[in-house]
Amino acid sequence: MFFSIGSVIIDDIVLPDGQTRMGVLGGGATHAAIGLRVWSDRVGVCATIGRNFPESLRAELASAFDLRGLLTRDAPTPRAWQLFERDGRRAEVFRSDFDEFLAISPQPAELAAALVGAEGVHLECGAPEPFREWVRVLRAGGCRRILWEPWDMFCRPENLSLFAELAPLVDAISPNLHEARQLTGLSDPVAIAAALLRHGAKAVALRMGEAGSLVAAPNAAPTAVPAVAEKVVDVTGAGNAYCGGFLVGLAETSDLTQAGRYGAVAASFALEQFGAMIPLAGVRAKAEWRLRLLLNER
Repeated sequence: MFFSIGSVIIDDIVLPDGQTRMGVLGGGATHAAIGLRVWSDRVGVCATIGRNFPESLRAELASAFDLRGLLTRDAPTPRAWQLFERDGRRAEVFRSDFDEFLAISPQPAELAAALVGAEGVHLECGAPEPFREWVRVLRAGGCRRILWEPWDMFCRPENLSLFAELAPLVDAISPNLHEARQLTGLSDPVAIAAALLRHGAKAVALRMGEAGSLVAAPNAAPTAVPAVAEKVVDVTGAGNAYCGGFLVGLAETSDLTQAGRYGAVAASFALEQFGAMIPLAGVRAKAEWRLRLLLNER
């Protein structure tokens, strides 16, 4: 089994022409779990929802994921506006108080027994805590691989020494290019990947949007992985989906470049629609076809 630790939120999307897509499933855990689900049938979610979470959305989650790690809090479900401009820019405006968001987040002591011993876990949480405790609990339970997707607020130059303490605890890290530039103070992707490795990362998957990704590990040259050229409807959550796909690829192949391709394919499905929940009928066959196309681009 694979699972994602993070947030389930409700997104209200506003398009440049005034059209809206209200009340769609979002959140880092949901998007990452869909990326996992592209490549694996056994995927769980470790997250929280509020007392007002619609039953229809819970049914959507249940149709794709193991929900034994989903907890209900006596608080409103986090909600956010996703506001799109004509040039493709997106502004995310949380309608929930961030301190309340943190307060209802899942905690390591609440990890469901059904998720213990997972083959791979996507981890998105505050650092240094509960990050350290999550890693301790996951490792004690026999988790084979942990991918850390750091929060944007963590990726500041003053946290670089803390990053050096935390990065060696996990198997891979995947910031986006903007976050990695903020953290390292560098601009060139190759230099950034090298800096993250020097500071203790065991493997880096640097996400660069339409430019694809750059994967790197110690004692190996960094490799560029192109994005999969499919239609782009909504970029929300594509990075999370990449992380999910990357994690399954790393677990199944132990090949960093191939893992990057798994991630690129997973992200391509997220880009094609609004909301996290992609149609799963026939998705594996489509993913394998896109992977073959990506291999032919080498």
